[in-house]
Formats: sequence, C-alpha cells, structure tokens
Amino acid sequence: MKTTVVLLFTSLMLLSSCAKKTEAFLEDFDKYHDRVWITRDFWSIPLEDWQITDGRVVAAGDHPKRKLNLLARTLEGEGSFHAQVRLGPIGKSDAGAYAGFAFGLKDDTDNDVRSVCYFGKGTIAGIQADGQIFIGDKSANLPESFDDADLTLDLTVTRNEGSSKVLLECSDLQGNKATVEVDGLSDTEGRIALECTGNYWFDDFRLEGTMVKPGSAFGPILFTMYTLSRGTLNITAQMPPIGEDDNQELELRFFKGRRYHYADKVTMMPDARIATFRIDDWDAAEDVFFRVVYEETYRDGSAEEYFYEGAIRKEPEKEELVVGGLTCQYHYGFPYRPLSESLLEMNPDLLYFSGDQIYEANGGYGIIRYPADRAILNYLGKWYMFGWAFGKLMDDRPTICIPDDHEVFQGNLWGEGGKLLTKEEWEGNRDCIAGFVEPVEMVNVVMKTNCSHLPDPVDPTPMKNDIQVYYTDLVYGGVSFAIVGDRVFKSGPDRVATWEGRLDHLKEPLKDPSILDKPGLTLLGDRQMEFLDEWVRDWKGASMKALLSQTVFTYASTHSGNDSSYLEGDLDSGGWPKRGRDEAIGLLRKAFAFHICGDQHLPLLIQYGIEDYRDAGWVFCTPAISVGYQRYFLPDRLGWPVVDRPAHGNPNTGYYKDGFGNLNYVYAVGNPDEINVHENRYKMADLRSSGHGIIRFNLESRDITVEAYRFLSKTADSVYLQFPGWPHTINQLENYGREPVAYLPPLDIQGMEDPVIEVTNEVTGELVYILRIKGLQFKPMVFSMDPHTVRVGDPENDQWQTIENVKPLPTADSDEASKIKVEF
Repeated sequence: MKTTVVLLFTSLMLLSSCAKKTEAFLEDFDKYHDRVWITRDFWSIPLEDWQITDGRVVAAGDHPKRKLNLLARTLEGEGSFHAQVRLGPIGKSDAGAYAGFAFGLKDDTDNDVRSVCYFGKGTIAGIQADGQIFIGDKSANLPESFDDADLTLDLTVTRNEGSSKVLLECSDLQGNKATVEVDGLSDTEGRIALECTGNYWFDDFRLEGTMVKPGSAFGPILFTMYTLSRGTLNITAQMPPIGEDDNQELELRFFKGRRYHYADKVTMMPDARIATFRIDDWDAAEDVFFRVVYEETYRDGSAEEYFYEGAIRKEPEKEELVVGGLTCQYHYGFPYRPLSESLLEMNPDLLYFSGDQIYEANGGYGIIRYPADRAILNYLGKWYMFGWAFGKLMDDRPTICIPDDHEVFQGNLWGEGGKLLTKEEWEGNRDCIAGFVEPVEMVNVVMKTNCSHLPDPVDPTPMKNDIQVYYTDLVYGGVSFAIVGDRVFKSGPDRVATWEGRLDHLKEPLKDPSILDKPGLTLLGDRQMEFLDEWVRDWKGASMKALLSQTVFTYASTHSGNDSSYLEGDLDSGGWPKRGRDEAIGLLRKAFAFHICGDQHLPLLIQYGIEDYRDAGWVFCTPAISVGYQRYFLPDRLGWPVVDRPAHGNPNTGYYKDGFGNLNYVYAVGNPDEINVHENRYKMADLRSSGHGIIRFNLESRDITVEAYRFLSKTADSVYLQFPGWPHTINQLENYGREPVAYLPPLDIQGMEDPVIEVTNEVTGELVYILRIKGLQFKPMVFSMDPHTVRVGDPENDQWQTIENVKPLPTADSDEASKIKVEF
C-alpha cells in the first residue's frame, strides 16, 4: 500500500506535524535497504560513520565520536518520557568507549533543530566498555556475568516543576540488570540522540511519554537549486546516500491548472547523489510551482512517495535586478539563521554563492582524504549542512553556486588545469604547491553538486586527468553574468618561489620583483580568457554585465591569522600572477563589467587600476557568511600615506599599491573588531565581519548599488545595519575607469531601442569597448586619436550598421553638424 506524504512549500526543510497528540516513536529499521543515510527522521554525524545494515543501525568508522540525532520528536514541558534502544559492541573498544542516549540537548546560541544537532549539549546516559552504566557523572557497575553482546537500555525521565528524576536500566538477554538513578537534574527538555565513541550497533529505538512532542524531518530530497537562462531551466535535486537497492529515479512535475503534471524523470547520479532536470523553451513569463517526487521503496515491497516543492520565479522585467552575494561558511555560525532570515526578508531575485560552501572542520569533525568513496561521503555530510541552512532561500529563486578550495579539502588551490598531487607531495608542501590532492572522483563530485544546475559549460572538455569544468555564462533579468573559476587553471607558487618558508607568502618586498612575472603563468587560463573575450562581445538579452568568480583580483589585506601577522603579499590572492590579473581586468573593462566575488573573509569595495589608479572597473568582495580565518586591511596602522581618501573619511581607504604592484582604490573595507571571540556563536560571527552582500543592478539608470550587511544586521526596530562605507552607488560607465583622450562624433540612432555600441581602433585592431546604451544618443569616448570603426545594432535580431574611419574630435564638445545619424 502506498502512502503519500506532502512536504509543504512554506516549510520544506523543517517539517512539523499538526497532530494534537504525539504518538510514540518506534523505529526498528527492518524495512530499509542497506545504506549510509538512515531515514528522514534522523540526522547522523558524521554521515559516513552511520549506516543501516541488515535491518539495524551500525555506527563505526574513522571519527572518535558519533551522534544520531532524532529529528522526528522533541522533549518539552512537564511530565515524563521513556526511551529504549537495543545495542551491542562491534569488535573490541577502548575501556573508555561508551554508547547510549544524549538527551535534553540544547544550544545556547540558537535552539533551532539544526543548531542542536551540531552544537547541542545535554546529559549522556549509557554503557561504558569497562563494564559500567552511567548518567552524566554518576555510574554503577554491571554484574560480572553481564553479556553486553546484545543489551537493552531503558531511560525514564520524570520532570516536575523544572526538576527531573532520571533512571537508566541496562539488561542483557539472560536477564542480568543494573540501574543508576539521578534526582534533581534540571535540563531534560530539548532533543534526544543516540551517541557513541566506540563501534556499536543499535536497533529497536522507542520514545514515548507526555513530554514527547512533534519534531521535524529532513529528506529524502534534501534541497534543490535551479537556474534559468535564455529559455533553459536547470534544476538539481540533492539526495542523501541512499542504497543500491533503493529506488534511484526522481520525477519532476509542474503545477498547471489545478494539479501537478509530469515533466521529466531522471536517474540519480550515484556518486554525487543528485538528479538534474533540464527543460528547454521555458516560458519565463509567470511563476510556476514545481514538485520533485521521490518514491522510497522498502524491503517488504511497500513504498512511500515524498515531495519537495518550490517555485520557478517569473523572470524579472522590472527596473532593478537584486542579487544576494554570499561566500565562506565556517561551521561555528551554522545554521546562520539571523543572516538567512534577513536575506529572506530582503528577497533578492538571484543568489550567488562564490565558494567555500564547506570547510574541512565543518560539522565538528575532520576530513577523510582517501579512499574516494569515503572522501565523497565525508564531503557530502558537510555539503548537506549548506543545503539545510539555505534550502528555503534557494527553492524559489535562481542560485549560482561555484566551489572554491575548501570544497576539495585544500586551504589553497592552484589547479594548473587539472594537475594532480600525490599524498606525499601534498604533505611536504601543504597548501602552497600546485595541484589537486583529492581523488579525481571526489573532485568531480564537488563540481557536480555545486554546478550541475548551471547552464552548460561553454566548452565541457575536461581539464587534465578528467577533472570537470563549469565556466559558463547566465543571462537573467537583463544582466549577463560570466561565471569562472579563478583557482582551477591558476599557476602555482612553486613556479616562482625562491624564498625561505611558505612558498605562497611574501613576508617582505622582493629585491627582484620580476621573478614573480615569468612567462607562461596564468590566472584564469587560456580557455577561460577565450570565453571571456567572447562573452564581452555577446549582449543578447543583456543591458549590463558582471563577472562572478571566487576571489578579488588583487591583494587587499595587510594582516591575517589569529596573530594578525603582516604579509607583503599572498600568492593565493587574485593579485598574482599580475600579468594575468591585468589581462582579465582589461577584458572586463571592455564590457563595463562589474566584478562580484568573495573568499577573502573581508568585505571590500575597490576600483581596480591597471596602468593608473582607477583606470578600470569596480569589484565587490562580499562579507563571509561566517568568518573562520581572519584577515584585516590596516594601512593606517602601518603608517602608509593617505592618498585620495573617499569623502566619507573612513580609515584604511584610498589609493594603495599591493605587494605585487597592483593599484587599488579602496573605497570601503569592513575590518573585524579587535576582540572577535564570543561564547555566543552568532555574536562572534558579527564581531568577525561576517555577513552578506546585496547588489542592485538598475537597468534604467544603469547604476549599480552595493550593500554590505552585518551577520546581525537586523535591529529591534527592523533597521538593517551595514558596514561603514556601504551602501555605495556607481554607474555602469564607471567600470571603464580610463580618462578619455577624445570623443568620436555623437551618434543619433533611429528605429532601434537601446542599441549595442561597439568601438574598435582601426590602427591596432583592438576592441576598445562594447556596451548596450540606454536611449538613442551616445557620444563614444576614445583613448587615442586613431580612426575608429563604430558598429551599432541589435544582437537579438542580428541587425547591425558599421561606420568606418570615424575620426576623433579634439574635445568633448560638438555641434549638431558633427552628429552621425544611424537609421534602421
């Protein structure tokens, strides 16, 4: 018999039952196929150390502590509850190993179920491998004849007026028993979990009583991400590690008329555990609700159908496209609820996650590098935290998401087009040598989980060693976004380093800086630069352009780390290699493109310079969601000269040259507080300059407004606090930066709305710039007195007119007679 369970759109991630009376919870795990993921009623930490085998749960693996959180029920109020579980050891454990219940779990910062799963603290009651049972610090000996191979733990708690009596009974199959009791325990409300430090199996878990209240669930469809670009819709549904005998297919349905209609069915990718749907010729003129359907099949032949619902928004046709910029999620701030709730209220049209959706320490446990299957599961357990935190934001708006270095378990990454490192090479030069150290299978899972919902790569040919690529473009709401990876093709510091110590850190100026600029060094690589050259010229459907990458194309910090040590330059930054950096910024300038990135853990708003200060475009490095490694930009503390400080007068702003010779106009910086440690995790995130960005593209005025919000941005009176220097508005034309030498005669265009203008220097053959103007009048600026070719047209209908040998005028002034009329 098939049962249908509908997950409501408004509460996809944290589902609550409406039952007036909470029924006893009983799970014997008999119906489930063997698999790593337990069920939607539980959340296991670490993911890879828990699995269902032959109808019972097995906890064993690489990590010293394991917890299986019960999501389906919580413990509240006065009364009592009784919890029971069968368990037994697997192999021989250390004398201090234990297994049992963790109950009354709460988190002092945020009692959200997601917080409690990872940060909750309570009382542990169970059995130790040395022959004792215990409740907290109180213990009792087991009988000498006790057989722990298959035992039952019974936990009974009675709570009255805030004080609880707790009784734990342990019995074996022969009837041997032991009990331990504690009276006056205060904290028994909260969550309950199974916990162990040795290797154990668990079965027949039961929870009942008047304190037992409805809880939540997570899965089997964990979250979705989608993009819409040029009529093509891509949706990825993220699944947990279901078993080989589980159903592997997912179905996509759209709501039309009065019901959901079938759209597509796909098979889950077995390694990444994702299902990606592609719909061509999508009508983006209205909101459409979608439902991803998964039928979970069981060993006894029965099945249940689960839904995950979201909405494909109508593509914006309004004056302004609003983008939410996010980066870097260190786990102490999980689930980042103040930030995500504020962002939900701001309601951006599109989200951009620029990398470091996970860190190696996320979840409170370490990484597994080898073998590939264990490394993948280890990564997925941390990746699912990202979806659990932001799923509600992503299920009804497009999301651009790209990985960075920490997703592949590296503190820094210079990919050199797919170079691989051996474990020995990595250990010898950790985080400062080029190449990927993780197995290719794991690296590709990272690419798939982050990027499978993006438009197809412009060139899907893998890098060396069959590592996948994702660089592409996306057009949405009148803005064209180029999406590139500034780590994967980048040259490594071992190509240039001649100094002592870390190969990627310059601690003082070099006597011969030219050693950093050897021929053949790349930042974005030839393939991505060729793509950007084509993207600059492609204005179909776009009025404005922006580059999305991981990090800022300069070195814009002075101090870093817990000791705030000074660095002259960091080769992990986008400021090196300088020649590649200059070429990339020069290309962006040709399209008046704005740059959005993250990675630095330091909010920054900078105008780039190539040959002179402020002769190129602007970049916004968004605040990190939750800052781990700390960075600062403190030139005032170092006594550097203050040059051209902005009118706001904020410290540490103005003209600065970085350690690689890059020229920066730092308009705003969000340095962390001097004291940035706090027992409240969310307050600590705020002190450490955590937060998120908002970028507003105004398609009428062609202005770009940049906003940088603190982690705890929302005040009691619903004012949203920003970092000093924000918000700031620039015009699209300011992304060119250079001062013109002269102007071409003004253009008077008839018969076409908002045409694209392309200007080419006839002597050098170089594209000077290309942009879509607002209106029908434009006076082209130029940077030499050479004759130029001007091309005017409509890329949507491929209508163009070309005017050759257009000579510059000596001044910006011109009279009516000098106008060039272009009629269509």
